[in-house]
Amino acid sequence: MEKNAEQLRYERKKIEELLEGQKKRMLSLLSRQLEERFWQDREDRSVTLILRAFFPATIAYLIFEFVSLPINYFSSDEIYRVHDVTWTLVSYSTGWGALLSIYIMAKHPIWRQYYRYVVNAVVFIGMSIVQVALLSTHSLSMTWRGTLIISFAFMFAYLCSGLRPRDSFMAGMSASLCAYAILTAMGVKVLSWVLFNAMILSNFVGLGLAVLSVSTERIRFLQSLIIDLDKQIYELLNEHLYRLSQQDTLTLLGNRRRFEQQLKLDFNQAKNQQKVLAVLFIDVDFFKFYNDLYGHQNGDIALIRVAKVLKNHIGIEDVATRYGGEEFVLLLNNTTEADALARSEKILAEIYAEKIDHAHSNIAPYLTVSIGVTLYAGESGVTQADVLKTADRALYQAKGQGRNRVVFLAAQSWHTAHEQAKNSNDDVT
Repeated sequence: MEKNAEQLRYERKKIEELLEGQKKRMLSLLSRQLEERFWQDREDRSVTLILRAFFPATIAYLIFEFVSLPINYFSSDEIYRVHDVTWTLVSYSTGWGALLSIYIMAKHPIWRQYYRYVVNAVVFIGMSIVQVALLSTHSLSMTWRGTLIISFAFMFAYLCSGLRPRDSFMAGMSASLCAYAILTAMGVKVLSWVLFNAMILSNFVGLGLAVLSVSTERIRFLQSLIIDLDKQIYELLNEHLYRLSQQDTLTLLGNRRRFEQQLKLDFNQAKNQQKVLAVLFIDVDFFKFYNDLYGHQNGDIALIRVAKVLKNHIGIEDVATRYGGEEFVLLLNNTTEADALARSEKILAEIYAEKIDHAHSNIAPYLTVSIGVTLYAGESGVTQADVLKTADRALYQAKGQGRNRVVFLAAQSWHTAHEQAKNSNDDVT
């Protein structure tokens, strides 16, 4: 169900209050529904970032690898160079492989729905291998650099994965425990300071940074909701103003502006697609006398009741408008002469059945209308002005013939008669 402007303003006020509270707290103040929307939004933005940054990140990764490998080679103890560089290559390849895996997942919609599980698995497996590879090196210099690389890798995983902090922490700590178990099984002794810094401290620092980042992103999320609500309110107000500019304020039918715009569209459609357009000019009989006797307020009520009857006789493609004063116009699309006349007769009968007293009417005890009808079916040479003149002339004849009746004139006949009169005048001249 669409929301109105007042509902949106109320919702905006609540989000603003929530935003002010969230700015003062690290933990979430969002409802369960909003919290889920937030995490879905964060996940979507992470996927977008992965898709955009993969190739630039790959280039940067290759540059880093080509720069660091020679440094690692010459800074390692000579007897360990081949061994240490080999393990370094394994860690670097694993890191890029992790990026590639996440990119493939983000690229394909089938896998994207499993984002949380895929990224958790990639972080766990990738960080396990990276830690085992870098901590299997023998040179102290490589151990130092490996510790730093592991720490930065954890920071990246916690901040850029799009996972919830608890999920990242579980994956990270599990990876560290798994790596430690593998290293122990391999007979590699992990130094205590390496164990503390690379495997324990890095995870806790990463967790803290992730919580801080998520808290900041919640604020951004709430701000984006406010911006989105502002856009919706603006669009609704614009739509409302547009409707007002197209609507008669008394009867709530279309106004003259709406009629002129719609007539142009319907006329061109009938002309180009050979569809039939019926135009009904409707005038309330002796309405001036009615206002003089019953007052303008009752006159307005009478027009509203007439408009209600007209609304009941238009379809989805049709338009009912108040042309001005006591005059109304109906545009009936994709109709026939018989249908247009049948609807006109029903309108006459139903307005009479409303039994709106009209003591000053010369033809009936109740309010009545006169209707002029014309059809346009794309006839060559017939203009929009011809159609209007024909409908107006038909209404004039209905009034002349006693009112409370329907008169039909074909638009083509008016055009033909007009052209003949014009040619006669030219001959006389």
